[in-house]
Amino acid sequence: MLASAVHNVSLVYALVWAIDNYYGMATSTPLAVVQFPTSRESRSLHNDLIDAALFRSSGTGRIQFLLEDDRVEMTEANAETELPPPSGLSGRPTAIWFLDSLRSYFRLEMYLNQLGSPYKRNGYFLVVYTGLEDQPMESLKIMFRRLLNMYVLNVNVFLQRDGTVHLYTYYPYGPHHCQSSLPVYYTAFQDLPAPAAGFGLTKPLFPTKLANMHGCQLVVATFEHRPYVIIEDDPETPGGRRVHGIEGLIFRTLAERMNFSVKLVERQDRNRGEILPDGNFTGILKMMVDGDVNLTFVCFMYSKARADLMLPSISYASFPIDLVIPSGGSMSPMGRLTRPFRYIIWSCLLASLIFGFLLIGLLRITAVPGLRNLVLGRHNHRPCLGMWGSLLGGLAIHNPQRNFARYILVMWLLQTLILRAAYTGQLYLLLRDVERRSPIKSLGEVLAKDYEFRILPALRTVFKDSMPRTNFRVVASQEESLYRLRDEDDPGIAVPLLQPTIHQFDFRSGPNERHLTILPDPLMTAPLTFYMRPHSYFKRRVDRLLMAMMSSGIVARYRMMYLDRIKPVAQRRNMEPKPLSIWRLGGIFVCCGWLYLLAFVVFVLEISTRNHPRLRRVFNLINRYAA
Repeated sequence: MLASAVHNVSLVYALVWAIDNYYGMATSTPLAVVQFPTSRESRSLHNDLIDAALFRSSGTGRIQFLLEDDRVEMTEANAETELPPPSGLSGRPTAIWFLDSLRSYFRLEMYLNQLGSPYKRNGYFLVVYTGLEDQPMESLKIMFRRLLNMYVLNVNVFLQRDGTVHLYTYYPYGPHHCQSSLPVYYTAFQDLPAPAAGFGLTKPLFPTKLANMHGCQLVVATFEHRPYVIIEDDPETPGGRRVHGIEGLIFRTLAERMNFSVKLVERQDRNRGEILPDGNFTGILKMMVDGDVNLTFVCFMYSKARADLMLPSISYASFPIDLVIPSGGSMSPMGRLTRPFRYIIWSCLLASLIFGFLLIGLLRITAVPGLRNLVLGRHNHRPCLGMWGSLLGGLAIHNPQRNFARYILVMWLLQTLILRAAYTGQLYLLLRDVERRSPIKSLGEVLAKDYEFRILPALRTVFKDSMPRTNFRVVASQEESLYRLRDEDDPGIAVPLLQPTIHQFDFRSGPNERHLTILPDPLMTAPLTFYMRPHSYFKRRVDRLLMAMMSSGIVARYRMMYLDRIKPVAQRRNMEPKPLSIWRLGGIFVCCGWLYLLAFVVFVLEISTRNHPRLRRVFNLINRYAA
């Protein structure tokens, strides 16, 4: 039985039904129960209602309760703890509030608006109203109007009249109204002839209010930023502007599914916004905090600083952040000749040649003729020249006579065959590309050169935490830096940028222009998100639709529609051979010139040694045993 002081039996069982059939099943977070009485009688009545309701619902063990007072005292102990962000990203999404008058509601409003309020205003709340007015609808009108301004949408009022608990709520969007806060009778609990089965609701406790917005208007701030947002003129669209791109198509799908119209606000300065040192805001962030727009999207990376001031949706996609670095000067002609092999391969090849020359010299000078003929072959008077010739693709004319020596020769021929093929193929790639460069290969090299990192405000905290000694500068736009990195050999800067933005810049530059150079490995992965007003009630609906779009592959389809257009540009770049110029072949001509000069010197020495017998014998010895 209920306590004797409690006469409104239906209200108690309505609370028990709401706790057991909704809060105990729809959420695992604790349910806050708070009373805001303005008189002793009301406090006593609220206490009896709470005791009776919790006594009957706590036995099921479905949910944990938090009983709170109507004031939050800031002590030294909890002042040091981190308060919930003003955006309402965290906090409790459920509560039951006990009110007895309009004055009591104002205390609740102060509780919700105070710094560090523990509630998400876009949650699901019950208001148990025990006022004694003859016309409580006037109070409900004021309450609902102020709750709508605070983005508290999913709220029901339990109002007991004539032994029946009636539920009142409001629908901000309807066929003939937008932003309406008029109280609407939703349903009522069944009569209670006996506290047995059959008591409850025939409808959901909280109705769906955003499934159809009936064409009501939302104000959206954005600007063109390909391939994410593309804005084009369209006379058939209200406002004359239509959005495309990856995020543009996602947003248009949301608008069609929720049936709302759009007022597009284009930010001409392309400023997403940042927090100034004096605490003020700029750009779209300021518009959002001031309440001028409802939603924004334009390649917004998730960051804690933004999430503390705006309410983020779930991430619809993630893209790698690559580091755009200076491309370096064009390769020199001699650099193209040595670039096909790294120093390790050149060292191995040189060591093989030196070992072969030493072995040939040792056999020609100290070995007996039989051993020399066995290893080098009969009538092989120029083994070093034969070794050079086989290295450059010539024939091995004088073959050795025994298997061991032949095995060594076969291994040498195999080695030279692979090296010649690899060198020729790579040299062809280097010679055909006039823009071939020698870029930096690792992040350590970038840091060693002390390049200035030009970063967006969203990456400031990331770089401070991960690379505290990095020389970085926060900029609102990176367009000018990208042009410098493309056109200058070494501007002394580096730019971390999303991969699709890099592809879009190269696509815009065209296949015949120089493209951006990036590090082989990305720095990190950045999630992209939409941002809404603080405590916006659109978040739950938008998150569900984004999840459905990602699960069905719609988001992936939108990504491929735009990314596939720009990705192949970097792959097709310089695939067609270009005419070879004298500059690119300059290394060959320089080497040949030095060899011709050496041959001329040898020719002069050969002529000049005719009258010097001793010098002639020295040259004959060199020709016999070295060549």
